[in-house]
Amino acid sequence: MAPKKNKGKEKVEEVSSSFSAKVSIEDNDVSLEVDVPPGAKLLMDYEAALLLQQFYDENLPTFTKNGIQMTETFVSALQYVNEAVHYTNIDYVHGVLGSLRDYGATDEEICMLGNTCPETCEEAFALIPSLKEKIDWIGEVLGTALVTLGQLKVTME
Repeated sequence: MAPKKNKGKEKVEEVSSSFSAKVSIEDNDVSLEVDVPPGAKLLMDYEAALLLQQFYDENLPTFTKNGIQMTETFVSALQYVNEAVHYTNIDYVHGVLGSLRDYGATDEEICMLGNTCPETCEEAFALIPSLKEKIDWIGEVLGTALVTLGQLKVTME
């Protein structure tokens, strides 16, 4: 179901609070369960940056014309994702990381790899403990993928 556009004239429909999917990540020190709405798509920071920037660019003239400012939360989120971007060719990154699905990596793990940008398998396993369980069949492929992604990294100044 596509989101309903709201130009301030219509009442926003409430989203049902019942979710059909639950993501669970557990480690000895950390346990995290997140409800994910059906059909939700995980975004890497780069994708979030594109969406937030598009919203900003499309709405800034209207906001300015009506004397409305973007919220501090929105501006902070936009600034964060722009600073957190590690790559410029997200399609290539999706291809490299997407190949890890064949070796048992989940969409959540792939998204976290894209956002955290680890340089080694050891770093990836430390940042994403659920990958440790798959070390026997994903280790070598993950190492190759991380080397490839390392070559695509945006150099930060």
